[in-house]
Amino acid sequence: MKEQWIREGFSNYYTVKKQADITYEKKILLQHSLECLLPCEFRMEDEEEYYYFETGMYLPFMKKINQIDPAAFFYEFFCSLEEIESYLLNLDHLKIEEGLIFLRDECHPVFCYLPEQEKNIYDQIQEFLEECMEKISYNDRKKTRIYYELHSYLAKEKPNIRQIKEFLKPKPEEKKITEQQPAAEERYKEKSEPVDGKNRTVLVKEIILVILSFLCIGIAAFFTVKLMVYGLYYKFVLGFLGAVLGFGVDAVCLLKIFKEENSEEEMEEEETEFTRKLTEDDQKTVLLLELPMGYLRKTDQDERIELTGKEFVIGSQERGTDYQLKEVGVSRRHVRFWEEEGEVWAEDLNSTNGTKVNGKRIQRQKLNHGDVVVIAREEFCYEEAVGTF
Repeated sequence: MKEQWIREGFSNYYTVKKQADITYEKKILLQHSLECLLPCEFRMEDEEEYYYFETGMYLPFMKKINQIDPAAFFYEFFCSLEEIESYLLNLDHLKIEEGLIFLRDECHPVFCYLPEQEKNIYDQIQEFLEECMEKISYNDRKKTRIYYELHSYLAKEKPNIRQIKEFLKPKPEEKKITEQQPAAEERYKEKSEPVDGKNRTVLVKEIILVILSFLCIGIAAFFTVKLMVYGLYYKFVLGFLGAVLGFGVDAVCLLKIFKEENSEEEMEEEETEFTRKLTEDDQKTVLLLELPMGYLRKTDQDERIELTGKEFVIGSQERGTDYQLKEVGVSRRHVRFWEEEGEVWAEDLNSTNGTKVNGKRIQRQKLNHGDVVVIAREEFCYEEAVGTF
């Protein structure tokens, strides 16, 4: 099997001469249906067809072997195998070996699916684990043990993918939240109890003051009757004046409590109003920030793409792009647009078929109103955004 590594511009390719006649697998590879597979092109050279697997956009697994969590990585590894199998692809056609396992998003594996390959997937995985055990640092015993345990489990048990996933599935730990919950509840009680206690105390004070007020009124009425019957006897006068004074003190205390409660309610209303105004101001600010930096209008069509946000990426895949073009020739992440000092720029993201502005292939280019932007074979007219401030 003739194979080699090729570098073209900013892209790296792993190439293999095509020998088998494939249809369904070729369609899957061309459509880039699976993110866990390397993007593949088919090229003719000297009347012979070759696989071109693009590898430059991914990080080789072996470069990060000592940084990643092997349990999480191999769990995603077998989840990906399950997904590949669901597309009716033969897992024995994967090349599981050093140099052909890559990473996306830190721990998600990317494989090379080569229909010319024919080797038992489980034998390949065990050999790959042995290669890993030669590369890993033995300073972290926990990570080292995972590689050895997984290799031993595959060799002895001969499990299927579901069983391996169960073996690697993270075990539910004793949640720290449970341990911290009593402390959190105590803190909540400390905060809530003073408030409840304060409300309860105020209520008790109000009840006592009201009772005392009625008691003072009753005493004052009693001495009033005595004065009317026996005349201005000094004991009755003092009793009447004491009762009136007590009622006055109770009334002042009740008035003070009512004023404090009303002031608290007014403060709460003011805070609510202030928060509402802040929210309205924030919403206005967001609306201003959401104005697009520009538009791409398809030639001879009313359809247009709004270039929103600080950065806008167009490509064929959903992950990592803001707009998907599914047309032939569009790379996964094809072109990026961004705004800098009031000017909009376009940058080709090392795409296979390139990006052109006014007929010239670009790497990075400032855009002006009316520029013709060609993404692979798709032609657009760039229009500046006009906002009202």
